[in-house]
Amino acid sequence: MNHLDSQATRLALDAAGHAAVHDDMLDRLRTARRRPTVARVRVLQLLHACAPRSLCAAEVMGRAGQGGARISIGTVYRVLHELESRGLLLREWHAGGKALYRPKPPEGEARVRLRCRRTGRTAVLADADLHARLLAAARRAGWNLAGQELVVEAG
Repeated sequence: MNHLDSQATRLALDAAGHAAVHDDMLDRLRTARRRPTVARVRVLQLLHACAPRSLCAAEVMGRAGQGGARISIGTVYRVLHELESRGLLLREWHAGGKALYRPKPPEGEARVRLRCRRTGRTAVLADADLHARLLAAARRAGWNLAGQELVVEAG
């Protein structure tokens, strides 16, 4: 059972105790021209459930296994890279050189992400005024950051 396109499959997953497969998640996969396979949907579910925290590939694999899904580390890496290249995920680098992944926020959402370089802790601020002021400051400095996520790092 690789294809999660039917209502019956979504209900079976919910009854089995897995996180619900949201229609918007399936729509985002289809928009990215990706078929909603078990691996893709499970990776997206896990990352959405942990948001705003980012996860590395090993954490995604471990959490998938806790939920009963058997996904190899190779499949996890392939899915993460594929979803990032299709614009569904964002990748950031932890101070230790580890790639961390999280869902890309919806377009037009004014969010500022705070991140501590030392601990990796993050917080997301949904503050349109702060977002606009940071964009204006970036423009004055000669940077065009429109449409990009704003991340403030400290530590």
